[in-house]
Amino acid sequence: MPARTGKQYIESLSAVTQRAAIYLNGERVGDVTKVPMFQGPIAAVAEQYDMQHDPRYKDILTYLSPTTGDPVSTACMIPRSKEDVIKKRQAYKLHTDENFGYMGRAPHFMLSLVTGWYMNRENFGRAGPEFAANAERYYEYVRENDLFLTHVLINPQIDRSKTSSEQEDPYIHLGKVKETDEGIIVRGAKMLGTMGPLTEELVVVPFGGIAPGDHEYALAFSIPLDAPGLKLICREPFGHPKQHFDHPLSSRFEEIDCFAVFDNVLVPWDRVVVPGRPGSEDIVNGVARGGPMMADAGVQTTSQMLSQMELCTGIALKLADSVGITGFLHVQEKLGEMILMLELSRAAYYGSEALAVEGPGGVWAPGGMGLRAFRLLGIQMYERMIEIIRILAGGGFFQAPTGADMDNPEIRPLIDAFMRGREGYSAEERLSIFKLAWDVAGDAFGMRAQQYVHFHGGDPIRLMAAHYLNYNKEPLLKIVERALKGNGEMEVSPYQDPGGTRIGEEAPPPSPAASKDRATFGAYPAAAVPRRTRPRKDAG
Repeated sequence: MPARTGKQYIESLSAVTQRAAIYLNGERVGDVTKVPMFQGPIAAVAEQYDMQHDPRYKDILTYLSPTTGDPVSTACMIPRSKEDVIKKRQAYKLHTDENFGYMGRAPHFMLSLVTGWYMNRENFGRAGPEFAANAERYYEYVRENDLFLTHVLINPQIDRSKTSSEQEDPYIHLGKVKETDEGIIVRGAKMLGTMGPLTEELVVVPFGGIAPGDHEYALAFSIPLDAPGLKLICREPFGHPKQHFDHPLSSRFEEIDCFAVFDNVLVPWDRVVVPGRPGSEDIVNGVARGGPMMADAGVQTTSQMLSQMELCTGIALKLADSVGITGFLHVQEKLGEMILMLELSRAAYYGSEALAVEGPGGVWAPGGMGLRAFRLLGIQMYERMIEIIRILAGGGFFQAPTGADMDNPEIRPLIDAFMRGREGYSAEERLSIFKLAWDVAGDAFGMRAQQYVHFHGGDPIRLMAAHYLNYNKEPLLKIVERALKGNGEMEVSPYQDPGGTRIGEEAPPPSPAASKDRATFGAYPAAAVPRRTRPRKDAG
C-alpha cells in the first residue's frame, strides 16, 4: 500500500479499536473514531496523512519504496547522502509545523524509530540472526503499510530504588514469563503510550537501562493494538472538543497518554527483536547509546521543539503588540531574549546538517552533538519562553470571556468596548491571542506539554551526566596542553583527532565484550541505574 490518506487511516483505526481494550474515564470505549474527545486529534492525524498527497508537500514527505516503487513516508528513508539528511529534516519539520510541535507523537515519529531498528539490526542480530531479520521485516511492513504506532518504554513508578527483578511482584515491570513454539508470553506494565488509543500497533522498547542479570526484562517487540490480553488505560483528557475559539490548540492536538498492561500477552516470534535471554540487557542498553538510530530520532524531536519555540516566540511578539507594551525596555529585553534563544536553537538544528557525515554502511547522519545539546538545553529555553509569556500576559489571562459570551448580543458590545487591544486590535483579535497564549502557558494542555518537553527524552539530569561521560574530551584537553606549553600544532576547525572523532562528538563506543564495564547503561550513567542488592527472585 502506498502512502495512506487520512480517510484510509480513520477506516483502519475504527476497525482495530473496535477489538482493542481501551479504557477512558472508567469505560471501555470501543471504536475511538466515535468518541467525541478524540475527534479533534484524529482529524489532526488524518491531516498528517493527507499532507503526503498535497502537491505542495508530497515530494518532500514521500519517496519511492525500494521494493514496490510506490510513494512511502520519507520518515522511513535511509539517508544515503547529505541531500537525504536535508530532505528528512524538511519532512519532519513540515509535519511538526502543521501542529506547531504539539503533536510530537504523530505518525512520522514512530516511523523514524522503526527505521532506526532497521539501521541497528546488526545489534539485534547479536541474539540470533532471526532477530535482525525480524527488525528488517517489521520496518518493511510498517513502511509499506504506512502504519501509526505508539511505544511504551518506561517501567511503572513503584519502587525506583530496586531493579525489575527485585520488585515485590516480578511482573510489575513488563517481563518475559516463558517462551513457546509460537512466541514469548509477557506480563506486567509499561508507561507511557502517548496517542495509544489513536494508533494501530504498539512497540515495546525498554529505556533507561536494564540492570545486569535482569535479562527477562530486556524485551523489544511489536504487537497489534487489539492483541488479546493488552489493555490501555487513558489518563484524564485535557482536550476541549469543538471549542476552537477558547482552546485553539487543545481542541485539535490533545495527545492522550495511556498506561499499558500486558496480561500474559503472546508475542509471535516474527515480532520479537530482543528476546529477553541472557545477554539481551547488553543489546538493549547499547541501542540508546548513539549511532544513526538516535541521530535520526534527534532530528525528529528537535523539529518538534523548534516548531514549539517558533510558535511561542510569535505568540509573545503578538501578545505584547496587541496591548501596546513593546515600547517598554524590560519588555524589549524579554522579547529579545526569546529571539536569541530561538536563533541559537535554529543554528544548532540546521548546523548539524553542515557537519553531516557518512557512517557505516553508507548511512548519513547529522554530525556533532548540536542536536543533543539543543534537545537538553532546549528544555530550559522552552520553560523560560513559557515564563516570559506568562509575565507579558499578566492578569490579561483572566480577562477572558468565552466564545459563548462573544455570541451573546446582550454583552458583546461591552466586550467589544472594554476588552479590545491597542488601536488596530479588536476585542475578538486580542482575546484570540490571549487564549492561544493560555493554551500553551496556562491550561492543562500547556502544562502537560511543558512536562512532556522536560521528560520526553528521559531524565535530563541523568542525560546530561551521560553526555559528559560519553563525550570525547581528548581534543579539548589537547587545547589546554597547547595553552600551557605555549606552542603546538593547531588543526583547522572543525578539529579532528587521530581517531577520527570531531570535537563535539561522542567517544568511540566500547566493544560488546567491554560493554558491561562502560560508564553508561542505555542513555543513563551506570551509577544511576539500580543494581541488585540481593539474590534475584525467580521470574519464571
